Amino acid sequence: MVTAERNGYGPYRFFWKALWKLHTLPKIRVFTWRAGHEILPTNEKIASIRQDFDKGCPRCGAKIETLLHALKDYPTSHAVLSLGGWSKNTILKKYDHCIDWLEDMMRVLDKKAMADLMAILWNYWNNRNNFVFREKEEEAKIIWERASTLNNEFWIRNFINEPLLSQNSAGMKWEKPPKGFTKINFDAIVGENGFGYGAIARDDEGFVLGGGGGFIGSRLSVEETECVALEESIKIACKLKINERVIFKTNHVGLVNRRRNLASDVTLIGARIKTCITEFSNFNSAKLTWTR
Repeated sequence: MVTAERNGYGPYRFFWKALWKLHTLPKIRVFTWRAGHEILPTNEKIASIRQDFDKGCPRCGAKIETLLHALKDYPTSHAVLSLGGWSKNTILKKYDHCIDWLEDMMRVLDKKAMADLMAILWNYWNNRNNFVFREKEEEAKIIWERASTLNNEFWIRNFINEPLLSQNSAGMKWEKPPKGFTKINFDAIVGENGFGYGAIARDDEGFVLGGGGGFIGSRLSVEETECVALEESIKIACKLKINERVIFKTNHVGLVNRRRNLASDVTLIGARIKTCITEFSNFNSAKLTWTR
């Protein structure tokens, strides 16, 4: 671990120069810079410049709300990181300063994964502020899902630490559907000149029933391409004459959230999803769910 004086973080400058170039929203980049210099207004920071201010954590009652506590060590933060596939050893590892933790993460995460981590922390910091100013705190899953919509193909991977690699591999393993169900996994990917999509159907024993895919030379949003993949998945299921109970699986949480809020969705893509749900009547039972 690199040690350095905390007045200016001079030896850390090249770390934050690299972080500043991450492909994230401008406001997340500003948050990243402020987090790296530990100038976010935690109760400890406010108490250092304001007399008689309580420096304890307003949410859990810890004696001191440091930035490390606010972003990493608070229980909800542990839960959010657990949703990302982090091992308990990594989540519970102790640090003296938030910069030490973030530097450690930069040594094991690639550029894309580090950008995704900062998107999580930015959403988590906003959740902390909602509690302080509005007395409203959201569940870990909601924070995770909101963060995941900010980045395409959102996922945090660890490429160096062996315990994380082995745990993530097990967590991402395909699971059989319940007895009597057929699972159809579908996905889409956006390229420079269009997008591709694919789907594969398996029964409750893991036997592949069929699948398909294709490429369309049109520029659409990620959410629209996922909707096309869902439409094609339904067509594949009908072509395979699957009329039993079906689970359509996607890793795009925005599509699932739209499904849950169709009653108030008046967008064009909302109308397309409604059509898909109507076509679910071709099956004895059908549902759309999210998978990591």
